[in-house]
This record gives sequence, C-alpha cells and structure tokens, in this order.
Amino acid sequence: MNQAQSIAAAVTTAQGPHLLPEAFQSTLIDNLTKAHLSDREPPCLLRAPTGSGKTFMLSQVMDKVTRAKPVIWFWFVPYTNLVIQTLDALKGNAPALAPVLFTDGVNQEPEAGQVLVSTTQGVSRKTWRTAGYNAGGGESARTPAAFVALARSMDLEIGVVVDEAHIALDDATEFGLFVKWLDPKYLAMATATPKSQRINDFLSNAGRSSFESFNISRDDVVKARLNKAYIEAVVYDLSDQIKEVADLKATVIRQAWARSKALEAELQSSGVSNLTPLLLVQVDNGDGTIEEAERLLMRECGVPPQAIGKHSADAPDPVMMGSIANNPSIRALIFKQSAGTGFDAPRAFVLASTKSVNDADFAMQFIGRVMRVAKEIRAVFPSYSDIPGPLNTAYIYLANAEAQLGYQVAVKSAMAVKSSLEGQTEVMDERKTRSGATAFTNRPTSQGVLSHRMGMPGATATNTSSPSSTQTSPGGATPSQGDGATGQTPALAPDDQGTLFGASVVDPIEEDSQAPPPPLPQEAENWDDWVTRLATLGISVYPLQKDLPEVPGFLYSEKRPDAMAMGAITRRAATRLSISPSAQSDALRIARNKHREQERHIDLTQQKKVTNKRVRIMMDRNALAKKAAAVLERLPMIEEEDQVELVKLLAKRMEEPLRAALEDEADEAPSEIEVTRMARFAAHWLVCTQAAALEETLWDGIASHANTVQSEPLPDAVLYASDIGLAPSMKHLYGVMPPTKEQAQELHQVLPFMERDLLTRKEWRLNDRLVSTTVFDFSFAMNNDERRFAEALDRADFVAWWFRNPDQKRFGVRLVRGEHRNNFYPDFVVCVEHVPGETPMQRLVETKHDVKDIRNKGRHTPPKYGEVLFVTNDKDRYYLVSKEGAIGEEVDFSNLSTLYQKLQITAP
Repeated sequence: MNQAQSIAAAVTTAQGPHLLPEAFQSTLIDNLTKAHLSDREPPCLLRAPTGSGKTFMLSQVMDKVTRAKPVIWFWFVPYTNLVIQTLDALKGNAPALAPVLFTDGVNQEPEAGQVLVSTTQGVSRKTWRTAGYNAGGGESARTPAAFVALARSMDLEIGVVVDEAHIALDDATEFGLFVKWLDPKYLAMATATPKSQRINDFLSNAGRSSFESFNISRDDVVKARLNKAYIEAVVYDLSDQIKEVADLKATVIRQAWARSKALEAELQSSGVSNLTPLLLVQVDNGDGTIEEAERLLMRECGVPPQAIGKHSADAPDPVMMGSIANNPSIRALIFKQSAGTGFDAPRAFVLASTKSVNDADFAMQFIGRVMRVAKEIRAVFPSYSDIPGPLNTAYIYLANAEAQLGYQVAVKSAMAVKSSLEGQTEVMDERKTRSGATAFTNRPTSQGVLSHRMGMPGATATNTSSPSSTQTSPGGATPSQGDGATGQTPALAPDDQGTLFGASVVDPIEEDSQAPPPPLPQEAENWDDWVTRLATLGISVYPLQKDLPEVPGFLYSEKRPDAMAMGAITRRAATRLSISPSAQSDALRIARNKHREQERHIDLTQQKKVTNKRVRIMMDRNALAKKAAAVLERLPMIEEEDQVELVKLLAKRMEEPLRAALEDEADEAPSEIEVTRMARFAAHWLVCTQAAALEETLWDGIASHANTVQSEPLPDAVLYASDIGLAPSMKHLYGVMPPTKEQAQELHQVLPFMERDLLTRKEWRLNDRLVSTTVFDFSFAMNNDERRFAEALDRADFVAWWFRNPDQKRFGVRLVRGEHRNNFYPDFVVCVEHVPGETPMQRLVETKHDVKDIRNKGRHTPPKYGEVLFVTNDKDRYYLVSKEGAIGEEVDFSNLSTLYQKLQITAP
C-alpha cells in the first residue's frame, strides 16, 4: 500500500493526514468547504449513516476553512466519552487544528485553528445565560464571554460544529440560545437521521431561518465497504408459560457466542485467517451485571477467562474500550449500557444485548459498534458484492423482543437518507400544532436565500431570560376575570347569602304544631306490643312457623378442616394430581434444560423475516422456584410445611421418568444430587403449569374433609314492609313467599330511612324475652323460576316445610365447594318425607338457569344433607341436571313426582 492510503483501510482508527478519503467523501468535503467559504455563510447539515466517517469529513472541512480564514472552532458532542475520542481524531486527521478541552481552552490565548471540545450540556446553562456567559471568572479562570471577546478583538472568526446532532441537541432551546449568543460565522452539524425536530428547534433558537443539507446514503457507505450491507436482529418468541422463567440473558449470550464461532469458521474458509471475531456483550448499568455476563460466558459457552475483556466502570473510557476491542486475544468484550457509545470494535460482528433499548438514538449507537467492515476483510474482497453474506451482516441478539422496535426505527431512519453530495437549501417553517404549541419544520427549496440569519418569519419576541414569565399589570397584579375596572370578583357580604337567589324568593319557615311521634318498638314490653308498634311504622312481622313438622332451631353448615388435617389433604393432592404425558414431557425437558422455543431472525435492512428456527432456551431455575413459591402461596389453606411436602412428593413422582429420559441421552450421567435437583425443578414447573388443577384437587380434599357444624339459630321472625304484599305460604318456615326481585327493589321506595334502618336490627330485648330478626333482603329474593318452584313445594304432599336459603347469612346452609375457595349456598332447604309416615329429613335443591357451574358445585356431597339436586329451565320446561352437568328427566311442577323419586334415590 502506498503512503497515501485509502480511508477504507483504516476507517476504524483515527485517520492520519496521509489518508485519502473515498470518492463520495472527497466530493462532500469539497462542497462543504465551498459552502462555508461562500458569501452566504449557511449553516450546513451533514446527514450520514453511523460509520461513514462523519467526524473525519468535518475535520477535513474545518482544516481547509482554517487554512483560508482565521477561525476558532467550538466542537460539541452528546456524551462525555466522545470528547476524548474527538480530541484524538482531530489530532490525527487535521494538522491545521489544535484541539483542546473547552474548560482548558477558554483559559488559553485564542489563536486560529483552536478547537474547544465540549458536550452540549456543558454550555447549556441558564445561569450562564442570565449572566451573559460572564459569571464566575477571575484571575485563574476566564469566562466564555471574556474568551470570545478576546478572540474577536484579535480578528478571529467563530465556528461551531455539533457532532451527532440528533442526540446532542437534547436541550435544543438552551443550547440554541448559547449558539445565538456566540453568533458563529460558520455552523456545521452532523446527524445520522434524515430529519430531527431537535435540529429544527435548535436552529430556530440560534436565529437561523434556513440551512444547507449534504446527504450520504447508506448505499454509498456500503459500496465503499465502510458498513456491512445487512443488519439482522435476533429475538425470541416465547410462550406465555416460558416468558417468566426463561433465562434469556444466558440464552442470548450462548446463541450469540455460537454465531461468533460460526463466523470464525466462515472467515477461515473465506481466506481471512488473520481476523478473530469479537463478541460484544452489552449489559445493564449497575452492580454485578459485568460479573454475571462473565460467568455465563465461561459456564455456558466455555470461554476462558483470559479471552474475556471487561469495561466495568459506569463512566465510559473509549480509549480503554478501543484497546480491549483491538486486542486479538480477547474473544468477548462486556460493557455496560452507559459505555456503549464512542468506541470502535473493527472485529465485532455480533452484539448480544441483555438490556432493553427502545430509544432509536441509543440503538443506532449500539448498531454502530458492529456495523464497520474490518480492514482484513476489505483486503481480501475488493468489492462489497464479493463479501460473503454472513461476513457482510451485523448480528444483534436481543434478550428483550420489544427492543427490536428501537433498532428497527434506527435502521429505517438511516436508510431514509438519500445522497445529495452537492448540497441543497432547506428553509425553516414555523407552524402551530393543534394544541396551540409552536413547532418548526424544514422543507427543501430550489431557490437560494438572501441570508440564513433572517430569523423565523412571523416569530414573536420572547423574553429569553425568563421564557415562562407571565405578563402583569402596572401595579404588579396578574389580570383575572371579574370586575372590568378592578380585575377582581366582588365578594359577598356576610349577611347577603340569601340574596344569591333574590330577597323575595326565600320565605321564612313557619313552625306548625306536630303530631306526637309513634311509640318506639325498641321500648315494647312484650311480643304483641312489639308487633303493634312495628305495624304502626309500616313493618310486618313474619314469625318462624314452629308448628310445622320437625322445625329446627338451627340448620347445619360445613366448615373447612383445621390445619392438622391439611397435611393429609396436601399429600393426597400431590399424589392424585393428574399429569398428562405432554405435561410430564414438558417438565422433563425443562428440568434437563432441553426446552426449545422460536428464535426469529429479522433482516432490518429489508424489513422482512429471514428465518424461524427452534433453539434451546436456557431456564432460570431461581426465577422458576420463585414463581412456584408464589403459586404455592395462593393455594388454599396450606402452610409452609405443606408446600415443601407437596413439592417433595411431586419431585418423587418425576424421578423415575427423569432417570429414564437421562438414560437415553449421550451425556455423562448426572450425580444423584443433580438428579434430585432436576426432579425438584420439574416439580416447580408442574406447580406453575398445573396450578388450577392443583387448586381444584386441594379444594376437593378440603371439601371431603369438611366438618359439619351448626349454623347460627334461625331468626325468630322476618321483617318486611307492610305495603309490599307477600303471598301466604303454607309450608315456608316464615309463612309467606319471600319477595320477588321486583318486590325487593320496591323496599327503598315504600319505607323511609329510619324505618328501613329498623329492618336491619338483629336483636330486640323485650321484657319477657330476646327476639332475633332478619329482613327479606335481596339474598332472599326469588326470580320467576324460583317462585314457581316454591309454589310447587307448597303443593307437594311429601314436603313438610321448605326454606329459601339466603346467601351469606350465618343462619343459612353453607357448604364447602370442592373446587373453589367460595362457599356454596343452595337455593332451597326442603324437609322431605322420603317414605310416607317416616320422620322427614332436610335436603338441598338448587335451581340453575346456567348449568355450566353445576359440575363444580356438584363435585362435593355433604354427608348431612346427601346429594344436592339441581333443577334448570329450558324453554319453559324444567329438568333435573346430574352433578356431572347432564340434562336429565323432566320435572312437572304440578306434582314434582320426578323430583320426589330422585330425592328418594339419593337419600343420605
């Protein structure tokens, strides 16, 4: 290679003065230089993809302009780690320039060719602006204002460069005001995106109404072999069950390493034997993330520790990163997100990202780390089309599939830039958004402009020292609505409150003689007095009909078993849990880390799916154990000891099929400790995936061990509004038909609040006794089917009495369900003579409009009452329903003979 080398040979390092730019770069450098030196002095915007040599081209332009004019430059970048890299690049690329840190440069003697490098945030300070950028100076520290004044007194011109402008102009307004104050003669910007609102806002605040753009398309950069032609994102399409327990960090690192090894073989077979690919592993900021990735590389991929480079500091050091990346003995480089920009890794083909990156700007920075084409490949392949596809592709493995969006937007933006090396004028437009805010846009124009410094057309003057200030009246008060002269709303006088509606509207209330209040039922002396006093208030009393046969003082309910019985119930559930062959197969694959899911390869440059293949997904055993523990906590009534026992029994059930599966594998047989651990892992998987079945099995065991207990005593009477007529009933325990749902809704309309409050009272202490009561509320209310069934019970000879069993009442019948934590309150308690002349027994009947729930409610048979019978309506005909949910024989409500036979057959 001759002394004047091509830039393509060393694009990944600082270009020296003897390097020749590519053809498109040379054309663009000349055109940018001519634009700067023209009488128009336009702001210039360079749009070019990452890796196209933007910094190199801008440095060449600055070098040429400085040789023609005495200029001091201010160079701004978005990140602190880019400051040092920019200083090094300028020193190597432009001999006419003298780069220096901004903080050091302002304290030096101004001279042509000086380049003061800083971040945009470093000068975007409101406190500086309000002081005219002249605060904090002294004998040893010069202010920016003093430095600029000194430079201008020496007839030096000012130039400003904003690199990575689409990111650097995050605070476009404040930085724009700084540049406006600086009033540079030359203004250049570089961006990797086709358009940016930040750039428009910055230019408008800097007092520029137009600019000239120079564009480089990605195709130009690819053809020059500076960028790889393709970008492939690899994401993982996981099933819902796997998402929470998959170790995608380990999976991504393992798959990315496998890709890096395959590329190494491709390089060897393609004749590029002197290049070892470098795997980049980007992890999250924070403690321990570097060490975690290092352990995964060594454990899952077999990478020796001496082949792993680490940038462990949160503060980025691009020099260190570059030295690590260029060390051929390093096979993998781990770095944190905060250090993921501003370093070159020419050997990198694959980036494994374990952190979600949805921001397109950050995504483009990370893509840039693997986009460059190594000089060893360019030396072997003289044309970009000769480079084999795998070696001309940047691979990005993403642990978070949603992060693909950020990378996709970044690539799409980069590809949207079309070449325009000769430059074109773009005029700034001001427009109002729908919300009333001001936005600035740019549009290309074929006409030149008289001056780029004319400011925005129609822009209103603003107080730049206090953008958020509000106008005040001369007296200092803020105008407000109200009195036109004073700007205040008149206040009401203290005694003018009634005049709000006019003095003649409100009349005084005349006190009239009132009737004496009715006697209080709380003060009644006996039952008859109490009933009379309630009747005076419009409340009827319906006493318990104790003259009916076998009327009990209380009904019976079920109570869940105590903790002592739960151990046996838990063991029963673990033993009886039905595990299908497919569920067992899944559990064994999970235990052996053999589970596979979809790995999706997407070509971001062509926006299409490349391939879908099933790959092994690493499992996070700690995450699975944690999820299983959360599921166990939600299981009904089991203590921590029961949870441990349940997992142990499920693991025991898995051991034998696990050993059989391990025997079929060619790998070395695991130890007994490892087999036990894998079986427990399989048990955790079963707990998570079979949670519903486990819960049902437990509830079934709880119901079968339920204790029969007495409910609270039946109330002595039921109260209800007298104005709502309840039909009499010969066999209901309280002598009337409970209200229909329509009648229950009328209660609030016919009784005043105080009387309704009396209905809720549960006890009345009379002189001679204590009376308990309840009210016919909505829990007693019956629909049309239930009312018809109740009337049929009243007519049936085999019925001694019946009771409308209310929900959630302590005196009602409450059953433990066999599949759910909620209790079951059957609709009717019916006292039945199974054989005429024998003592009647209490049975339970449920009327169901929807039969879906019958299978669940019918799973448990209470020993006290026997099988619960279910009746349903189908097209105005009534049928028995089996406890399995099947429609059975028709029930004629005129005689209930079918129901009677079923009651006899199922008698306890």
